[in-house]
Amino acid sequence: MINKNSLIGVVSRSFTKSAELRQHLELTFTNVKYNDDLLHFDEDGLIEFIKDCDAVIVSEDLISKKVIDSLPKLKSVCKFGVGLDNIDIDYLNEKKIYLGWKPGINSSSVAELALSYIILMLREAYQLNRELLNSKWQKVSNSRDLSDMTIGVIGYGHIGKKLIDYLTPHESKILIYDPLMEPNKTISDYVRSTSLEFLLMNSDAISIHVPLLDGTVNLIGEKELAMMKKGSILVNLARGGIVCESSLYKALKSNHLAGAAFDVFENEPSNSNKFTSHLLELN
Repeated sequence: MINKNSLIGVVSRSFTKSAELRQHLELTFTNVKYNDDLLHFDEDGLIEFIKDCDAVIVSEDLISKKVIDSLPKLKSVCKFGVGLDNIDIDYLNEKKIYLGWKPGINSSSVAELALSYIILMLREAYQLNRELLNSKWQKVSNSRDLSDMTIGVIGYGHIGKKLIDYLTPHESKILIYDPLMEPNKTISDYVRSTSLEFLLMNSDAISIHVPLLDGTVNLIGEKELAMMKKGSILVNLARGGIVCESSLYKALKSNHLAGAAFDVFENEPSNSNKFTSHLLELN
């Protein structure tokens, strides 16, 4: 039974960074430990961090059978974020451990970030800022307005729908691909569903919002990147592994794509904040 004296482990970095969320949590619980170093844990590091906890709050952290079996005091797992693909739900149920999750809890923040990346890259703001910081005065060469663009949204869940809501006032043409949707369905004047191939070939910017499942591993690989319009941009705030990063490297290096914005990767740091990737070699 969870009570006010239970030890609560907050692994989620976004939760840990929020003073408001911490304050709300501490109104109910007096014994809370936070991931203040904002570490990305592997299984062993995660077990060590939450080994004495009665309940945990996680984001994309892997709650596997190994982790669950190593935490005999665990009574509750709360997911702060999108999707449950990182949690062994069946084994939690078998062990009678409570799972708390509210779908779409951070859909607005993710959709806002996706929109900001789309605008930054279409307007060349990020590139020009980097040039200016390097003492180079340079004007835009291919700045593009959202109202003139076709935006592809892969995944029509809470985040995909919220991003479309944010794009609608700009009157962008929006193409949706979701395997659960019937293609060529008109959603509104500016929005319709389509096949993945059509979306790739006709979008100026594409934003990915699907979970990492067997059917979405390398969903965007070399063939799919080659289908994308030359000069288009790609945003992935969903899961690492959905886009093949070696193929993405080639598409960016060859200038087939004008840019990419990711905050998830195939190999993210474990028990450390040091990130390495061949993508960092790109200027």
